Amino acid sequence: MFIKPRFKTLVIFISVLTTGYIWSDIPESNERSPKTAERPMRAELVMKIGSDKENEDFFNPRGFAVDQNGRIFVLDTGNSRIQCFSRDGKYQFSFGRRGQGPGELSQDALNIRILEDGNIYVIDNPQHRINVYSSEGQFMRSGKTAEYYDDIVLTNGTYYLSSILLKENHKPISVSRPLGKIVCSFGFLVEPAIGLIKEIENLPNPEAWTSFYRSCNFTNIIADRNGEIISSQEFPYRLIKYNSEGRVLKDVLPETGFDTYGHVHFTVKKDDVSVDGPKLARVLDMSKKGSDQLVVPFLNPEKNLFFIDIYDLDLNLQARHKMPNTFVDDTTEESLLQVIIDNSGSLYGLILSEEGPARVAKFRLIYD
Repeated sequence: MFIKPRFKTLVIFISVLTTGYIWSDIPESNERSPKTAERPMRAELVMKIGSDKENEDFFNPRGFAVDQNGRIFVLDTGNSRIQCFSRDGKYQFSFGRRGQGPGELSQDALNIRILEDGNIYVIDNPQHRINVYSSEGQFMRSGKTAEYYDDIVLTNGTYYLSSILLKENHKPISVSRPLGKIVCSFGFLVEPAIGLIKEIENLPNPEAWTSFYRSCNFTNIIADRNGEIISSQEFPYRLIKYNSEGRVLKDVLPETGFDTYGHVHFTVKKDDVSVDGPKLARVLDMSKKGSDQLVVPFLNPEKNLFFIDIYDLDLNLQARHKMPNTFVDDTTEESLLQVIIDNSGSLYGLILSEEGPARVAKFRLIYD
């Protein structure tokens, strides 16, 4: 997926031409979730996967998934494969390979999910398709895609796909029935920073910037037991719940004590545009715990604090836990790319490093 961003201060120069968009204001959140007491927690390492061994030498991994048996499936994107490991981290088998044939993958496959039918879904935007594999890695079928998607869920026989594009009237959730046949789209786009689209439309070549932000703000969706859809972005931290027809049921901007928007400053000099951005808070993913809770892990802008918010599925905040971000080593430029928390309370994190191998680590969470 390009790369799911690990935002720091950035300066980017693009040579550009001129075009423009018209933008209508997006809705503001209709509810601000009050700040809650932060309960302490700790994490103990249980095991880790990722080294210079043949089956653990991940190259640019983009995501992972954990099945009901605790098996871990790593989307080893740069190697165009999926690696399966047992719950205790032992290598099991591999599937997928580089190519354009059935079941084959590009070097930029974006995301891996295990959906309610038990099958494994890999979003491969460069190939304009979503590959479907059995739980044992056998290729089953593909669904063609015309747009760039981040995430996918399956509920009541219907697929929902999420995306982000800073464009007038973009609807971030698409309904696919069957897989690959989009029947409609719904929802509204949440700007990464308030007023960003109006600012971009006045830049030379706004299309380049809409594409840039599409690759820098990953979206997540989850379906509850009633087939209702909850969506989020990496930034800002904002949760929106829709019914299956796309009507907004609840829209929450949680109170964190720090800004979760991605404010930037553009500088235009002749045909070049540079952008300076601050450190950004990030929502890492969403997980369902049991049948009635939503778990949202997120980081503060400095990335030195790690939080877990627990909601009921009506998006009422029930608890917030906080700890130092001991999952990564700042001295080696490590960063958390994705976090999954399972029903037993174990935390799995995909950790990237500038100096060492990428790894998936499993931790036991201890609530003090």
